[in-house]
Amino acid sequence: MGELLRVQGICKRYELANLGKELVALDDVSFEIEKGETLGIIGRSGAGKTTLLRMLRGYERFDDGFIELDGARVTPDSPYEGFRILREKTAFHLQRSFALYNISVIDNVIKRLRAKQVGFEEVPEFEDEYEELKEEAFKILDLVGLRDKWNHLFTILSGGDKQRVLLARQLAKEPSLLLLDEPGTMSDPLTRKYLLESLKRVKDRTDLSILLVSHMPDVHRALSDRMLMLDNGRIVEGGDTESVIEKFLAPLEPVKPLAPIKDEKHTMVWIDGAWKKYDLVTSRTLIRTIEMQDLNIKIPRGDILGIIGPSAMGKTVLMRLLGGFEKPDRGHILIKIGRVDFANIAEYGERSIEARSKLGIIHQEFALPPYQLILDFISQKIGLKKFELVKQAQERARECGISDVTLDVLLRLADMPEEEAKGRLNELGLDLDILDELFPKLPAVEALNAVKPYLSAVNLPEDIFGRYISETSMGEEIRLAIAALLASNCEILLLDEPFGDVDPISLRIATNALKDLNREFNTTILVVSHQLDVIRELAHEAILIDEGRIVMRGNPDAVCDAFIEKSFKELE
Repeated sequence: MGELLRVQGICKRYELANLGKELVALDDVSFEIEKGETLGIIGRSGAGKTTLLRMLRGYERFDDGFIELDGARVTPDSPYEGFRILREKTAFHLQRSFALYNISVIDNVIKRLRAKQVGFEEVPEFEDEYEELKEEAFKILDLVGLRDKWNHLFTILSGGDKQRVLLARQLAKEPSLLLLDEPGTMSDPLTRKYLLESLKRVKDRTDLSILLVSHMPDVHRALSDRMLMLDNGRIVEGGDTESVIEKFLAPLEPVKPLAPIKDEKHTMVWIDGAWKKYDLVTSRTLIRTIEMQDLNIKIPRGDILGIIGPSAMGKTVLMRLLGGFEKPDRGHILIKIGRVDFANIAEYGERSIEARSKLGIIHQEFALPPYQLILDFISQKIGLKKFELVKQAQERARECGISDVTLDVLLRLADMPEEEAKGRLNELGLDLDILDELFPKLPAVEALNAVKPYLSAVNLPEDIFGRYISETSMGEEIRLAIAALLASNCEILLLDEPFGDVDPISLRIATNALKDLNREFNTTILVVSHQLDVIRELAHEAILIDEGRIVMRGNPDAVCDAFIEKSFKELE
């Protein structure tokens, strides 16, 4: 059908001034896309996939080579207008974006259609103009499977429906090339199925060219006509979808066996009659209220518990209750702190501080500071978590007139996602830097000795201490964070969907490492994941949460199967 896109010899280098090094993100990348073709690009985390998309979108300049798209040619020396043409000819679908107007589905699409006529987005005032665009918008909604929800407000849509409205708006732009960045990666199975079916209809009924970037083989199997594999900024393989996927997955480790739970009566976490009512709010508009009622769960030491369910139905709320970031309206969240004693993590003070020292938390928004030396990160994390050092910090705090309650607040903030912590600090008028004064970093030699056994268990070399975090992959970052937490004597890990951006090879390394840690140190692990294969492979047992209720607990395969069957019944 003719060549639409030609990329020739693209190179992109970043100067890491803080490190005195140069990072080569793309190295002599060349390929073509035919009109109507879907080209898939797969690669491990950090391979350069997103950087390439940003070049093609015109968001970022490159150092060498050129891009030719639908008659427009852009080089490193092209003026701003050249890169603006790339933005006009492409549409960018981002998995994490929900940039929609708080109006009906069809008006969101009409606004984008109207922009082609008048240069800006608006809903036409005159009925004949509106009706003309409405007819065109319905054709697009048919493509993405949303005609039946044409008059629904954005605020009442599910996450999957929002993604399809975003796709409809991108199609309304009539781009020459649609750029897809990890579609469905952070979605539950139902949401992902909806989105992929919509994209298949677009492929079948239009001649739109698509560049699909994903580290998920099943997404490529559903959509890609052919594929390229990117590694360390270079294209290393190309060909039909199955052959490239086979080469991509060749380094995949075998699944390690799961150690049995040693003592199912030794409870480490006890949710005792907890109730929590919470609101679903989007764009400051209340969608509905969900009530988690009378939750009673005992989790034994050494248990790996998988937590699954539809998006926004209580999984993360449960993890926030366990982490002490939210307080139940009734009941207790109890953490084992002695041989027979439990502390309520929801209550502030000395006992809660001790309980927090046993909790290691990795959030969905997980990210480590890129310019920090790994040894410094480990020293800092151990200083904040190791209970002997926490006790010393309590004494320093009391000498400074800081109560245990205030110290507990600061420690909770240190465990929160960075942006949320900053917001809370502004509200409270506190400065998190005080933690550096109260919790000095553990000396380097002590930090090295403390973390060595755990580095081995997570399959990381000891020479990683001398690197900066920016020199590690996402999979290595997650394993580093886990090793640092366990070196601090954390006995319970709360993992809230930290694997969404991790490629299958790194993910298998991480799940095998978690099993090794569990086997060797009897670590209790609670993991939320939309990737059901992770739960099947990693967990001793699983729970299914829907509408704030625990609707099933048991064998991971049985619970995951029940979730899929329930989801697919909704589709029929």
